[in-house]
Amino acid sequence: RPAAPQQLEKLGRDNQIPVAMPDGKSKPPDLCRRGLEEAHRLNCDVVILDTAGRLQIDQPMLAELKEIRKRIPIHDTVLVVDAMTGQEAVNVAREFDQQVGVDGIILTKLDGDARGGAALSMKESMGKPILYTGVGEKVSELEPFQPERMASRILGMGDILTLVERAESQVDQRTAEAAAHKLLAGRFTMNDWLEQMRQLRKMGSLEGILGMLPGGRQMMKQAGGMMPTEKDISRMEAIVLSMTAHERVHPEVLKSSRRRRIAAGSGTTLADVNKLLKGFEQMQSVMRSLGGKGGKGVRGRARMLRQLQGMDPSQLGLPGR
Repeated sequence: RPAAPQQLEKLGRDNQIPVAMPDGKSKPPDLCRRGLEEAHRLNCDVVILDTAGRLQIDQPMLAELKEIRKRIPIHDTVLVVDAMTGQEAVNVAREFDQQVGVDGIILTKLDGDARGGAALSMKESMGKPILYTGVGEKVSELEPFQPERMASRILGMGDILTLVERAESQVDQRTAEAAAHKLLAGRFTMNDWLEQMRQLRKMGSLEGILGMLPGGRQMMKQAGGMMPTEKDISRMEAIVLSMTAHERVHPEVLKSSRRRRIAAGSGTTLADVNKLLKGFEQMQSVMRSLGGKGGKGVRGRARMLRQLQGMDPSQLGLPGR
């Protein structure tokens, strides 16, 4: 695909991994040999030869792979397949195994609509192990394959264990606890909201996180267009970043002129800013009730339920009803 070498080089740089780049003239077998020589020079003990990918069977590419295997000593051949392609992924994997030989499989894009039925089909038809699953674009979102957790996802029961592990590794517990206390005490600021959103995004896409909750996928289907996207969350973050330090702590000072300035600075509209501020104000009100006396007793809880049900997702800058 366009700029694939540059993307690979950036990925390597971000993770402190040296990458031998193609020069545009060398054939893949020659490039693999050069990469191996460069790895020896740098005293690397592991070399990954990342070859071209296809969603369908491509005979010229298979011929290249056979040539690479003849000229380069290969210890393990790992096939990366797209879970979104369903049965086609199984057909591709079987053909690769027959012509080139496959030692293991990495299944990607499991954070999308695909639940992983292809994983069962591949294991049954090929008998080769699934080594990792990709649930996002970050290196940290490449996870060791856990069969029992995959089965739980396929059955729509979520994957709570993976969600908890990811939260433990990505979310700072002290910061989260402090934010919870502030929220219940009514002292939660835009700075706290921004920090919580950033910690949440470290765990992966919102769709992927919800997909790990029991009934999460069903909830996403029911929400439809009301589900926030990464673009929606980025827009909300831009709005908060366009506020001054004083405004983030005291959003009540944001009158019309300041709101227009924030909209212009964040590349959003005045309506977007108003929705976010109104939603934040409503959330503060509900949480103050929850943390105070107003949240105690049957009547207090009933009142809070009515407040929560009356909140419109569009007031948080999300797609409206």
